[in-house]
Amino acid sequence: MLQRPSVEHRRSTITIFSIALLGLAATGCVSAEERQYRDANTCQSFGAPYGSRAYTNCMLEQQARRDNAQRESLERTRLTQEIARNAQDMADRARWDRCKRDSDRRECRR
Repeated sequence: MLQRPSVEHRRSTITIFSIALLGLAATGCVSAEERQYRDANTCQSFGAPYGSRAYTNCMLEQQARRDNAQRESLERTRLTQEIARNAQDMADRARWDRCKRDSDRRECRR
């Protein structure tokens, strides 16, 4: 019979979700207006005058760069969660096997 999740499992799950939430919070610290202002300054510093085709292309590139960075961050978070989940599954299976071999082990008593 499978046992309830251990305290360590709950802690690792909480840790993973906390890291994911911190990552999302950190990306939301800059308002849309601030991002647009930064992008506009960046594009103008490259010599693209406001309203020109070069300025529009530069602004689109800045948005694409930001979107790609956010997508990569989310993918890293997803992979980290998957690795942690797989590690926890392996640890649970190993504990289950040890308990099947020797049910008197301290970790098997609940």
